[in-house]
Amino acid sequence: MSRRISAIDIGSNAIRMMIADIHEQAPYLHIVKKYRAAVRLGHDVFTQGVITPASLEIAKATFQRYALTNRELGVTKCRAVATSASREAKNQKEFVDLIFKTSGIKIEVIDGTEEGRLIHLAVRKELDLDNKKSMLIDIGGGSVEVTFSQGPKMIATKSFPMGTVRILENLAKRNLTENHMNIIMGEFIGALGEHIYKNCDHDPVDFAIGTGGNLECLGQLKGELLKKSPQTFLTLAELTEIIDRLRSLKVKDRIEKLHLRPDRADVIVPAAMLVQTIMRQAETEKILIPNVGLRDGLIWSML
Repeated sequence: MSRRISAIDIGSNAIRMMIADIHEQAPYLHIVKKYRAAVRLGHDVFTQGVITPASLEIAKATFQRYALTNRELGVTKCRAVATSASREAKNQKEFVDLIFKTSGIKIEVIDGTEEGRLIHLAVRKELDLDNKKSMLIDIGGGSVEVTFSQGPKMIATKSFPMGTVRILENLAKRNLTENHMNIIMGEFIGALGEHIYKNCDHDPVDFAIGTGGNLECLGQLKGELLKKSPQTFLTLAELTEIIDRLRSLKVKDRIEKLHLRPDRADVIVPAAMLVQTIMRQAETEKILIPNVGLRDGLIWSML
């Protein structure tokens, strides 16, 4: 017996939906289709504190399309969660009410802890974590979740307001460029370092695990820029080399030469540098990229 369900992740950089068939006896999931709408809610919220009327209209149209797709493909249950940008939007209630009224889809605004738990659930279903200590890094547009796992059990998770879109907006506000990334990141290093030190000083992690679209893109760039495989992990040295190559290219060149989407080309360096910083602080040399994320965790949470 299988059920067709869908999960929607309303992030700071995009609104993504995944439709999957869940086979409950095994259990395993078969991904039917993935969708992505480039709605950068973080741009509004991190600069103006609200989701603007223009973005509300785009989000409304996106959800109407997703609701129609769910009906056409026979989806029986849908769970939609909103993260960093929606958490901070002063007109959060207006946004949630508008989407429910116009599409019938109910949005849950979740905190960083629940976000970390759902991502951990996705990873646990994909990777064998037994007898290993791991650190999960999820790079989002508005926040970064750093979660520690002892075997399959989540032991600590913390959300930091240092996502890629937020960093870009911060740079723009101060008339700084990508070359000044270290200034912005320096403001978060204290709290981040404390969380890492507390959880792996006397008990180091065996490896890191990276989730989110930026990590998947970095895995692909390992093949594209370094001509190396597989794309399911990166060493710290490989990541550093990718950052150097990317920083030598303008955003326009990343789009034209590396075929990155515009809304990926401008955030990929901040994302890579965040991962690099976290790995260095945890003194880990390898990050696995299982190509799962929040949407997968949402699907599993509905079982």
